Amino acid sequence: MNDNMPETGPHQLKCLEVWGGSRSADHSASVPGLDISVNSRPVEGSESGGDLYLISSCSSGWISRILLADVSGHGDNVSHLSSLLRKAMHKSINTVDQTKIARSLNVAFNEISGGTKFATALLITYYAPSGHLIFVNAGHPPPMICRANSNKWTLIDQEMPEIIKHTSKEVRVGIKNLPLGVIDSTQFEQVALKVNEGDRICAYTDAFIEAQKDTGELLGINGLADLLSSISTSSPSLAESEFPLEVKQRILADGYELAEDDHTLLSFTHNGQATPKAGMSTVSNYIKNGLGLGHSDTVL
Repeated sequence: MNDNMPETGPHQLKCLEVWGGSRSADHSASVPGLDISVNSRPVEGSESGGDLYLISSCSSGWISRILLADVSGHGDNVSHLSSLLRKAMHKSINTVDQTKIARSLNVAFNEISGGTKFATALLITYYAPSGHLIFVNAGHPPPMICRANSNKWTLIDQEMPEIIKHTSKEVRVGIKNLPLGVIDSTQFEQVALKVNEGDRICAYTDAFIEAQKDTGELLGINGLADLLSSISTSSPSLAESEFPLEVKQRILADGYELAEDDHTLLSFTHNGQATPKAGMSTVSNYIKNGLGLGHSDTVL
């Protein structure tokens, strides 16, 4: 574990490195094919909170994984659960099938929380050789995408026309996609979406959509999508590293106050970087990665 990383600035992920945390953050990182930025703040007065983000890249550069989770409650009262969820994630970080990761995390979180808490979670894998993003959503607010040369942000969900669905019979007839820690037997389904250079994706915790005006008006998911579209229209060349903070500033400028909660917004852009070629040593490392035989951990 490396605790000596700077608290701000960009970071190029190394092989088998896990990057992230549950403390205050304003960072950017890169993995093959993606530039990633995050702005995270625990509720005022807390050093850490229940929001958790993790980013990892496999040794071949073929697979990168992103987790955004939100433990019910906020601040120091749930930061220990966030830390335990982080450790549980480490055990599955190199598992190829995200649905298995979600099932493992679900059982683990139910055990560590004693059945008294739940956590919404969004698992995203970027598969560089084909340019696909693969999503598993455990009760989390839906991510959004803005295609290159477009200003419109749309929800990434089962109804999106471009979505590739992979739903087994077991998932179709069972309880599915609930937050972590609710029911041990919950099944999870994954969907895939092809992304191209210049496409930007935004994921967030519910403090953003629960932002409220003095009149009681909530921003909501559709309001956030409209706000993101206005940013894309007025600031088309906004750098990825500047995007999360700009979203928060625009919400406040529009007269909303963020909910009294931990809040995290994570965005990433397809940078058009070519997939690394795989030699024998890379293949060997990829096998090691796939079996989950080791990783390093960067805490920010």
